[in-house]
Amino acid sequence: MYGILVFVVLLIGVLIFLGYNVYRRPAMFRNLSDQSLSEEQVEELRNEIHSKQDKKVLVTYFSYSGTTRTIAEALSERAGADLFEIAPQAEYSNVYLQSNSEIRKNERPELNDMVSDIDSYDIVFVGFPVWWHATPAPINTFLESYALDGKLIIPFCTSGGSDIEEAMPTFLNSCEGLAIYGERRISSANQIDTWLSELNLNFE
Repeated sequence: MYGILVFVVLLIGVLIFLGYNVYRRPAMFRNLSDQSLSEEQVEELRNEIHSKQDKKVLVTYFSYSGTTRTIAEALSERAGADLFEIAPQAEYSNVYLQSNSEIRKNERPELNDMVSDIDSYDIVFVGFPVWWHATPAPINTFLESYALDGKLIIPFCTSGGSDIEEAMPTFLNSCEGLAIYGERRISSANQIDTWLSELNLNFE
């Protein structure tokens, strides 16, 4: 009888542990794909854009607390880029529960506004906080709302603990045929100049 009780307690503990981890990683059991361009194709496009004298740059970002907005604004200034906020039409009333549900269900919340002249840009930075080890759902809406082929898409994230690599599978799931390049977690605006230099895109 004692052995059965111990087994039941252990089983409950394992189920609680698994349930907690499944909740923490809502994209865990989704079928994610990466059909973005190969490294060779991306490098070919990077070289082409690098050589352009009149390249046009856009910094887009989704920010809930304002942290990503601060980094995006500094990046826009230093890269000589236009700035665009990715904002959902409906505000989050309970961001923890709603964001987890959106990621789990692979939802695409409608956005408040669109970039009217997206075709004119050669480089598009896409910034976001890492939520639940994934990209916030509005980012996936943005990526799937435009024809972004022929542009360099450069992801950046803000996070106190998670690296951007944790979020890249959900990001890349919306990047069929796109050139994804130079992703980076930016913890401070002081890191931007070094990152831009490493991207080697001849920003002016």
